[in-house]
Amino acid sequence: ELVKELERNLYHSSKEVVCWIQERWGIVYSLEGCVKLLHRLGFSYKKTKLFPCEADKERQEAFIEELGSIKETLGEKSVLYFMDACHPQHNTRSSYAWIKTGTEYELPSVSGRKRLNINAALNASAPQEVVVRFDESIDAESTWKVYEQLLELHPDKEFIDVVCDNARYYKNKTLQERLKGTKIKQIFLPAYSPNLNLIERLWKFMRKKVIDSCFYRK
Repeated sequence: ELVKELERNLYHSSKEVVCWIQERWGIVYSLEGCVKLLHRLGFSYKKTKLFPCEADKERQEAFIEELGSIKETLGEKSVLYFMDACHPQHNTRSSYAWIKTGTEYELPSVSGRKRLNINAALNASAPQEVVVRFDESIDAESTWKVYEQLLELHPDKEFIDVVCDNARYYKNKTLQERLKGTKIKQIFLPAYSPNLNLIERLWKFMRKKVIDSCFYRK
């Protein structure tokens, strides 16, 4: 019954679970005893996972099927990239870490709110290959600069497929005119589907390893 209750409702602390058990059965657990009980029942304390409420599951599944077909045809003549922009803020981000009980681990932070504008494309077959640009702003022109780098990087390919979201600069008329007659074909993700963009994993890794809990004065 406790397992079903925890699967139906979010309890943000072991203290809340202790109170529910006491109200339901009149049994009093210590906080430590409750934590051990939760672990035995297969629960762990972790963050919830967010997802866009507007996401269309059927369209996502159809896109995954289409992407699978594209991957099957990849060979010597074609290459697949996932593209996205990232705007990390210049400041330290507080995160979870093992810190001695009763003490605080202080990290310096800056007062500014300046952001970096990063535009990048990641090779799906070789994720270590990433084309990266730092620009004053992310727009159609900066996107075209990334595409130029891809064209220079793959002179031997007949097709360069680029998976991207529905940002305005990807659908810009001038950019579309420039792409005509080139090897590059844009493949647009379904709306509200960052979970299908492989490069989002790189941005998450970057935040964890490079930004979180690391101080950069400049």
